[in-house]
Amino acid sequence: MAPLVRHFRSQRGFVPHSALLMGGLLLAMPLLSGCKLLDQRTFNPNAGKPPHPYIPPAPPGPPPHAPFLSVSEGTPEPDYGPIVERAAKAALSRKPNVLFIVQAFAPPQPTPDAQAQALTDVTNHLAALVAAHLAKAGAQPIQIEMHATTDPSAAKPFVRVDVR
Repeated sequence: MAPLVRHFRSQRGFVPHSALLMGGLLLAMPLLSGCKLLDQRTFNPNAGKPPHPYIPPAPPGPPPHAPFLSVSEGTPEPDYGPIVERAAKAALSRKPNVLFIVQAFAPPQPTPDAQAQALTDVTNHLAALVAAHLAKAGAQPIQIEMHATTDPSAAKPFVRVDVR
Protein backbone atom coordinates (compact mmCIF):
# COMPACT_ATOMS: atom_id res chain seq x y z
CA MET A 1 0.00 0.00 0.00
CA ALA A 2 2.95 2.22 0.35
CA PRO A 3 3.34 2.75 -3.39
CA LEU A 4 -0.32 3.72 -3.67
CA VAL A 5 -0.09 6.27 -0.88
CA ARG A 6 2.99 7.77 -2.43
CA HIS A 7 0.94 8.97 -5.44
CA PHE A 8 -1.42 10.99 -3.25
CA ARG A 9 1.29 12.68 -1.26
CA SER A 10 2.22 16.23 -2.00
CA GLN A 11 5.66 17.69 -1.55
CA ARG A 12 4.66 19.11 1.80
CA GLY A 13 3.06 16.09 3.18
CA PHE A 14 0.01 13.90 2.98
CA VAL A 15 -2.83 15.99 1.46
CA PRO A 16 -5.29 14.59 -1.06
CA HIS A 17 -5.55 16.31 -4.45
CA SER A 18 -9.24 17.05 -3.93
CA ALA A 19 -8.43 19.04 -0.80
CA LEU A 20 -5.83 21.03 -2.73
CA LEU A 21 -8.35 21.73 -5.45
CA MET A 22 -10.98 22.85 -2.95
CA GLY A 23 -8.51 25.11 -1.19
CA GLY A 24 -7.50 26.69 -4.50
CA LEU A 25 -11.11 27.31 -5.42
CA LEU A 26 -11.81 28.87 -2.03
CA LEU A 27 -8.87 31.22 -2.50
CA ALA A 28 -9.96 32.13 -6.05
CA MET A 29 -13.63 32.79 -5.17
CA PRO A 30 -13.10 36.31 -3.78
CA LEU A 31 -11.16 37.20 -6.91
CA LEU A 32 -13.93 35.94 -9.22
CA SER A 33 -16.78 37.57 -7.32
CA GLY A 34 -15.66 41.03 -8.46
CA CYS A 35 -15.75 40.10 -12.15
CA LYS A 36 -18.58 41.01 -14.49
CA LEU A 37 -19.80 38.27 -16.74
CA LEU A 38 -19.47 38.82 -20.46
CA ASP A 39 -22.76 39.10 -22.31
CA GLN A 40 -24.23 41.11 -25.18
CA ARG A 41 -24.43 44.28 -23.05
CA THR A 42 -20.66 44.28 -22.58
CA PHE A 43 -20.27 45.46 -26.17
CA ASN A 44 -23.66 47.19 -26.68
CA PRO A 45 -25.21 48.80 -23.57
CA ASN A 46 -28.59 49.18 -25.33
CA ALA A 47 -28.90 45.50 -26.24
CA GLY A 48 -32.10 43.94 -25.02
CA LYS A 49 -33.84 47.27 -24.38
CA PRO A 50 -36.94 48.11 -26.43
CA PRO A 51 -36.22 50.46 -29.33
CA HIS A 52 -37.27 54.11 -29.20
CA PRO A 53 -38.54 54.91 -32.69
CA TYR A 54 -37.84 58.34 -34.20
CA ILE A 55 -41.07 60.28 -34.55
CA PRO A 56 -40.57 63.08 -37.05
CA PRO A 57 -42.14 66.46 -36.30
CA ALA A 58 -45.46 67.26 -37.89
CA PRO A 59 -45.18 68.78 -41.33
CA PRO A 60 -45.80 72.51 -41.46
CA GLY A 61 -49.36 73.54 -42.12
CA PRO A 62 -50.41 75.07 -45.38
CA PRO A 63 -49.51 78.71 -45.79
CA PRO A 64 -52.33 81.10 -44.92
CA HIS A 65 -54.45 82.09 -47.86
CA ALA A 66 -54.17 85.59 -49.21
CA PRO A 67 -56.94 87.94 -48.09
CA PHE A 68 -59.57 89.17 -50.50
CA LEU A 69 -58.64 92.75 -49.55
CA SER A 70 -56.17 94.29 -47.12
CA VAL A 71 -56.07 97.96 -46.08
CA SER A 72 -53.34 99.38 -43.85
CA GLU A 73 -53.81 102.32 -41.53
CA GLY A 74 -52.63 105.54 -43.11
CA THR A 75 -54.01 104.71 -46.56
CA PRO A 76 -56.28 107.59 -47.64
CA GLU A 77 -59.92 106.64 -48.10
CA PRO A 78 -60.10 107.92 -51.70
CA ASP A 79 -57.32 105.43 -52.56
CA TYR A 80 -58.95 102.26 -51.19
CA GLY A 81 -62.68 103.18 -51.35
CA PRO A 82 -63.24 102.60 -55.10
CA ILE A 83 -61.10 99.44 -55.03
CA VAL A 84 -63.17 97.98 -52.17
CA GLU A 85 -66.42 98.80 -53.97
CA ARG A 86 -65.23 97.31 -57.27
CA ALA A 87 -64.02 94.12 -55.55
CA ALA A 88 -67.28 93.80 -53.59
CA LYS A 89 -69.36 94.21 -56.76
CA ALA A 90 -67.27 91.50 -58.48
CA ALA A 91 -67.74 89.12 -55.51
CA LEU A 92 -71.50 89.82 -55.36
CA SER A 93 -71.86 89.22 -59.10
CA ARG A 94 -70.26 85.78 -58.76
CA LYS A 95 -72.08 84.79 -55.57
CA PRO A 96 -75.04 86.92 -54.47
CA ASN A 97 -75.06 85.55 -50.89
CA VAL A 98 -71.31 86.01 -50.27
CA LEU A 99 -70.21 86.73 -46.70
CA PHE A 100 -67.65 89.50 -46.22
CA ILE A 101 -65.54 88.91 -43.09
CA VAL A 102 -63.96 92.22 -42.06
CA GLN A 103 -61.14 91.66 -39.54
CA ALA A 104 -59.43 94.60 -37.86
CA PHE A 105 -55.96 93.92 -36.41
CA ALA A 106 -54.09 96.12 -33.97
CA PRO A 107 -50.57 95.70 -32.53
CA PRO A 108 -50.32 94.81 -28.83
CA GLN A 109 -50.30 97.67 -26.34
CA PRO A 110 -48.65 97.82 -22.89
CA THR A 111 -51.88 97.97 -20.86
CA PRO A 112 -55.33 96.43 -21.32
CA ASP A 113 -56.96 99.89 -21.44
CA ALA A 114 -54.59 101.00 -24.19
CA GLN A 115 -55.26 97.75 -26.05
CA ALA A 116 -59.03 98.28 -25.86
CA GLN A 117 -58.59 101.86 -27.10
CA ALA A 118 -56.39 100.70 -30.02
CA LEU A 119 -58.98 98.09 -31.05
CA THR A 120 -61.78 100.66 -30.78
CA ASP A 121 -59.82 103.14 -32.90
CA VAL A 122 -59.01 100.67 -35.67
CA THR A 123 -62.64 99.50 -35.70
CA ASN A 124 -64.12 103.00 -35.84
CA HIS A 125 -61.62 104.63 -38.18
CA LEU A 126 -60.77 101.82 -40.57
CA ALA A 127 -63.01 98.73 -40.32
CA ALA A 128 -66.25 100.71 -40.22
CA LEU A 129 -65.23 102.68 -43.32
CA VAL A 130 -64.37 99.50 -45.22
CA ALA A 131 -67.73 97.99 -44.18
CA ALA A 132 -69.49 101.17 -45.37
CA HIS A 133 -67.85 100.80 -48.80
CA LEU A 134 -68.94 97.14 -48.92
CA ALA A 135 -72.52 98.18 -48.14
CA LYS A 136 -72.32 100.95 -50.74
CA ALA A 137 -71.34 98.29 -53.32
CA GLY A 138 -74.57 96.40 -52.62
CA ALA A 139 -73.78 94.04 -49.71
CA GLN A 140 -76.58 93.64 -47.17
CA PRO A 141 -75.70 94.32 -43.50
CA ILE A 142 -76.21 90.62 -42.73
CA GLN A 143 -73.48 89.81 -45.29
CA ILE A 144 -70.84 91.81 -43.40
CA GLU A 145 -69.24 90.17 -40.37
CA MET A 146 -66.79 92.26 -38.32
CA HIS A 147 -64.07 91.24 -35.86
CA ALA A 148 -61.33 93.15 -34.05
CA THR A 149 -58.32 91.36 -32.59
CA THR A 150 -54.72 91.84 -31.50
CA ASP A 151 -51.95 90.65 -33.79
CA PRO A 152 -48.43 90.51 -32.27
CA SER A 153 -46.88 90.46 -35.74
CA ALA A 154 -48.60 93.70 -36.80
CA ALA A 155 -46.45 96.82 -36.81
CA LYS A 156 -49.42 99.11 -37.39
CA PRO A 157 -53.20 98.57 -37.51
CA PHE A 158 -54.74 97.11 -40.65
CA VAL A 159 -58.01 95.64 -41.90
CA ARG A 160 -58.31 92.40 -43.80
CA VAL A 161 -61.42 91.36 -45.74
CA ASP A 162 -62.05 87.70 -46.52
CA VAL A 163 -64.99 86.22 -48.42
CA ARG A 164 -66.81 83.01 -47.82
